[in-house]
Amino acid sequence: MDESTKEKLIEQFRTYLDDYQVDEDSTQKTDLFSLFTELAALRNEVKLESRQVKMALDLFKNSLETAQTGYDKLHQEFKRSSDEQGNHKRKTLQPLLLGFLDIYDRLDAGMKSLNNYTERSSFLTRYFTQRERRLIQGLQEGQAMTLRRTLQLLGRYQVHPLEVLNKPLDPHTMWAVDVDSQPKLENGIVTEELRKGFMWDKEVLRIAEVKVNKK
Repeated sequence: MDESTKEKLIEQFRTYLDDYQVDEDSTQKTDLFSLFTELAALRNEVKLESRQVKMALDLFKNSLETAQTGYDKLHQEFKRSSDEQGNHKRKTLQPLLLGFLDIYDRLDAGMKSLNNYTERSSFLTRYFTQRERRLIQGLQEGQAMTLRRTLQLLGRYQVHPLEVLNKPLDPHTMWAVDVDSQPKLENGIVTEELRKGFMWDKEVLRIAEVKVNKK
């Protein structure tokens, strides 16, 4: 190969390399432009999605607040209705419970009369037959059982007797209808329960009638 041919080949190769470099720069510029274009599109898409997410969150927040408000109103209405039903139920039940207390008073009075009779007649009971003694004992036991069952029935409705003996007079739960005189006790101490009082849950169903000490 002569020198002239070599020079031509070298020149052609140099020209090829120059042309290739120009194409590479052009491709690189094109790739960068595409990249920036895609980034801009992605940024716009992210902004759009962010706005949509914010709108969805605002909608969810408003829906939640609306639901909470509705729940609060429903809860208040239910509570008011329950309170009204509870008050109506208590108003309906109160006279029935007071009726049971009247029955209890009669049973208690009968029990006391029977006990007083046997105590006063203890001398005479020696002359009773065994059958008569068993009859009196059976009456006492039956009366006591009926009293216990009446108290149990009242207890199912949260009605319980007041404890008043040997306690200071409480005007909220006791009514002094008689006085006693016991020097060893302080003034105002309950010495006898004349009529039993009862609590209904946390409410006084009937005030106890008592005898209090007065020096």
